[in-house]
Amino acid sequence: MGDNWNSSYVYGTDTISGWGNRYFFTYFTEMSERNPWRTSSEVTAFSLIFLISIFANVAIAICVIRFPDMRTVTNCFVLNLAAADLLFAVSIPAVAYSRFHETWKLGNIACRLIPYVQFVSGVVLLWTLAFISIDRHKCIVIPPYRSKMTPTEASIYSALIWLMGTVMFVPVLFWFREQETNGNKLICTLVFPKTESLDISFCFIVPVVLLACLLPMIILVYSYQRIFHKIISTRNTWANSCVMVNTIDSKKPRNNKGRRQSEISVSDIFTPWPRKLSLSQQEEIRINKHIKVVRVLFLNVIVVLLMWLPITIVMFLIFIDGRRPDENKEYFLRSHHFVITLIVAFLNTVINPVLYGVLSDNFRACLIKMLCFKGNHENGNILKENITPSSGRNQGFIKNTRKQSLGNSISELPHEIA
Repeated sequence: MGDNWNSSYVYGTDTISGWGNRYFFTYFTEMSERNPWRTSSEVTAFSLIFLISIFANVAIAICVIRFPDMRTVTNCFVLNLAAADLLFAVSIPAVAYSRFHETWKLGNIACRLIPYVQFVSGVVLLWTLAFISIDRHKCIVIPPYRSKMTPTEASIYSALIWLMGTVMFVPVLFWFREQETNGNKLICTLVFPKTESLDISFCFIVPVVLLACLLPMIILVYSYQRIFHKIISTRNTWANSCVMVNTIDSKKPRNNKGRRQSEISVSDIFTPWPRKLSLSQQEEIRINKHIKVVRVLFLNVIVVLLMWLPITIVMFLIFIDGRRPDENKEYFLRSHHFVITLIVAFLNTVINPVLYGVLSDNFRACLIKMLCFKGNHENGNILKENITPSSGRNQGFIKNTRKQSLGNSISELPHEIA
């Protein structure tokens, strides 16, 4: 086959979709001598991600379901996120097992279901994160700085996200299937139907990449960019409300020392060491809370982009590679490229519980209560801080918070933002 033979593209005869003799991408397996070090590394990564993801997401789900005080709008989306993470993680053992073998050994049903589950859970993950960012955008950027959404509405939106994902990827159940190669070996691959009048692969891949991947990412970036800008732009409001200035000082230019100390700079946000300022304790606590909020928001965007853009790009490149004529064998993608980006996407099922659960004061209190078996389990009182306008819970609190300023609202949000 030559030195340039790509072991991730194998030659076979398609008798179902009408393609005849052509090359097929192997996705989960690779027709070559296995590299023990690479296989062990992949399987070890899969195993660790699977165990941590199952434990973390089950714990998050129990917290929201078991304790009524945890059923806020944000946490309803977090629960949906945990469900999608768990579904995504369920496919990990099958993928890890396949990396030990050159051929597909799990059967035709598994070949159809595993990609379908991964696609559906992936789109649910991304759109749930997008809805979380939209809700936070309303809480922080748009007056009156509180969510109008209720937990019931959040549950309905979550159900609609699942419905969209399950319907959108129904064709995957038919197009992913076992394919026999010319060497009498089986692979699990994606075979689009062939028609003379319509390019089905293009009509499916391009809208899916745009609607299921790029659009929710764009919404995430836009929402958090607006939140980020809003928090930074309100620093003068924080300075006015925190720094004690006399009448003479208040007439001085805005760049006086005291006021400058109260502002949040970009270096304050992204440097790990504490701010070295001689401010009042109250102001330091308040400003540090704002910095924490911005850091978590920024981390949310970076994590989503880093973990979902690679597999989105690789899937698009597989699509481009597959459009080559059979005479052109210069395929540049390998199965391990797909698997590595899949591992990165799987890693998001571990990061999500950390960003949206462990970093939350309320979730930490809930987890400690469950692990230590402390407290009164019947009343379910978990919330350590007052309910904020962003929490989307008990409407009785809204009247008392309508006059709350944006600065005060944000200063109480880190446990919700996280």
